Amino acid sequence: MRALMNLAIEPALKLYEVSTMVVIDPSCKAVQRVLKVMAETPMGAISIVRDRYPRSRAHQVVSCRMLDGVAPA
Repeated sequence: MRALMNLAIEPALKLYEVSTMVVIDPSCKAVQRVLKVMAETPMGAISIVRDRYPRSRAHQVVSCRMLDGVAPA
């Protein structure tokens, strides 16, 4: 599994799926993507997506699940 993660923003405790519009070229064409993001909170997951894709728009958390081997808080 490939997932975005940025420990400088948040620890990777849960796996989120974040739906976003990503601008792919200078002519403003965009594609809808669902990205897997490892973070602690939904806002942290969106922050990680924004950090990786600065020109992304319309962020929405689609799902969340605990990672295997991590005890719930």
